[in-house]
Amino acid sequence: MLVVTTYRLGEMYQCPAESLIWNFLEHEDEFIEGVHFFQLTAEDLEFCEAKCPYEFVECNSPYLWTFEGMYKHAELLSGFEAWKAYVNLVYHHFSESEELKEAVYILENATKQLEALYIYRICEKEWNAR
Repeated sequence: MLVVTTYRLGEMYQCPAESLIWNFLEHEDEFIEGVHFFQLTAEDLEFCEAKCPYEFVECNSPYLWTFEGMYKHAELLSGFEAWKAYVNLVYHHFSESEELKEAVYILENATKQLEALYIYRICEKEWNAR
């Protein structure tokens, strides 16, 4: 099972690790331990810090996030960069699956269309404001 630290997840989603912790605390009832995350004990955290100090540089968080937890954070953050990072992670982790490749392709096209629509609406508002 792949898990990532809060620090690494923050890097992927281009947000401070502390924002993820606050996000988690505000929506704690939506996260399930063992499904979305694993909480390290103080002893586990010390051991992990000793083995992988670069993973705990910015945020000394006791949480390790699963794919489901990464998805939940992407969903709650609702930022384009978070979704893009999550889709890329899933794509690279499961790159053998043709169904997943097709789903990512569809998602990327939908994202491009949404971006184009957003830009069009901004331009339309500016044009109508004249």
